[in-house]
Amino acid sequence: MDMRQIFGSLACGAVLLTGVTACSDKPAEKPQTNNAGNTDKSNGGTETKPEDLLKLGVEQGQAGNFDAAKVTFEKLVDAEADNKFAWFNLGYIAQSRNQADEAINNYDKALAADANYKPALYNKAIVLEGKAPTTAIDIYRKVVSIDDKSSTAYLRLGMLLSQSGEDAAARDAFKTAIRLDKGLTSAVPAKYRTTPAARSSTSAGR
Repeated sequence: MDMRQIFGSLACGAVLLTGVTACSDKPAEKPQTNNAGNTDKSNGGTETKPEDLLKLGVEQGQAGNFDAAKVTFEKLVDAEADNKFAWFNLGYIAQSRNQADEAINNYDKALAADANYKPALYNKAIVLEGKAPTTAIDIYRKVVSIDDKSSTAYLRLGMLLSQSGEDAAARDAFKTAIRLDKGLTSAVPAKYRTTPAARSSTSAGR
């Protein structure tokens, strides 16, 4: 598994803290790690390459050692200011610590490097759901325009649309979420699990 796939496993897994995943494709059964990357060569006087810092930070993050991972990713962005993977994980670490403003700032830096980087968009939207729901809706719409199979983005979009009173749009979002992943059905509010026509038919038959 190459470095981006290893990182991608962390990126997908990162949002599990919120209860859902940003990834529409099937995640790896277990995140892959490579213990050979756990030694920081900088202690031995040899400059650590950016790809080694990325691998080390990912492994530290997967092991739950966020303090060490944060330091490693900060070293990486010092070396490569536009490394979207490092900025994403710094954003996730801040988000996991309820540091919303710092998380958004880090996600924005990841998105400055790649405006369509879905994990950063998705997690930024999650941070903004409570404080700026309209902006979160716009971001989720961008996510599903990038990946029309992102079932959990449709689900969260539906929740926000429902809260804003946009029932028809919410119903469409929920319908798509369920079509893509039947396992999300129980997360959809009951009134959106059947179509208006089906409810009318049921009522008429009583």
